[in-house]
Amino acid sequence: MTLTELSYKIRKLLPFLLLFALIFLIIFYSFKLLFIYLESNQEKPAIVPRIFGKISSPEVSNATSSAGFEFSLDTVEGKPLTSTDSAKVYFLPKPATRFGYREKIYLMAKTLGFDTEAVKHRLVNNMATFDDGKQLLTINIGNFNFKYESKPDSNALSVSGTFIPSRKEIENKATDFLRTIGRYPDELSTGTINIIYLKYNPISESYTNVVNRSEANLVEIDFYRPNPDNVPVATPRFFNSQNFVVMLFDENGYQVVKSQIAFFEKSETQVDLYPVKSGDIAWQELLNGKGSVVAATMGKKDVTIKKMFISYYDPEIYQNYLQPVYVFLGDNDFVAYVPAITSEFLSE
Repeated sequence: MTLTELSYKIRKLLPFLLLFALIFLIIFYSFKLLFIYLESNQEKPAIVPRIFGKISSPEVSNATSSAGFEFSLDTVEGKPLTSTDSAKVYFLPKPATRFGYREKIYLMAKTLGFDTEAVKHRLVNNMATFDDGKQLLTINIGNFNFKYESKPDSNALSVSGTFIPSRKEIENKATDFLRTIGRYPDELSTGTINIIYLKYNPISESYTNVVNRSEANLVEIDFYRPNPDNVPVATPRFFNSQNFVVMLFDENGYQVVKSQIAFFEKSETQVDLYPVKSGDIAWQELLNGKGSVVAATMGKKDVTIKKMFISYYDPEIYQNYLQPVYVFLGDNDFVAYVPAITSEFLSE
């Protein structure tokens, strides 16, 4: 057979080959669509928690009810969004009083500048307090979470804006401080860090966020828990973390003005799977006053929700579980949370 004859036969068979390939693809994708249809109509097995059973709803610090607000929805999807059918819930072991805590808390107080020979701690339940009239330190003797506050030095404030270093140096100094004081949890150290520039008013003793570093005289460094299962973390303040260091920089270095670590390590072994309520149900609960409002403009009750999604609520005050919530973001920096676990598995 010559090449000319072979070429002629191929051209003659080509339409039939193309037709065969087309019929094969139609049959293949018809079966595939059939299987997808059958699978989508199959009843999914119910998700039933096997370890924890009913759990308490998340307690959101300093939140108010969504009752009294009027909400409208203006999201990209145009309707309430269901993020997932299920989510893990992590157990947070309760901090227990540690042997030898006295030496630890006095070392922390001394690191922060307390004269521990003159200033002794006061213990109420599991909270130890140092107070010298100029600075206040409270420490949980179970896990050494702490809260510290002092007044910024007025002389340093007047020049501090010109000594604020680079973001990387700020982060390094903040993490060094937490390591020095002895409370920088391993899990927290693998999360993200955010820097906020602040303007402190010594007359009103108030802090204001500013965009430009040149306007600031203080810096807040926020530390966030790493995202469990690649789901973002929501904090009690949302725009800030409950784990932070506020620093004042001057020619002599830096002064820690405020700091807090309110962190509870999660168990990697005590984990349970829970069903998650639909976006429609979460939206309805927000409308019915069952949401927790953590940020809102005073006096503004008509709120347009621009975005909703699932996050893990990272508590500031101890509770038993790290669990998901629906986050609703609205205009004028409105933020509200609604428990994401279905109501049948939440205790009142």
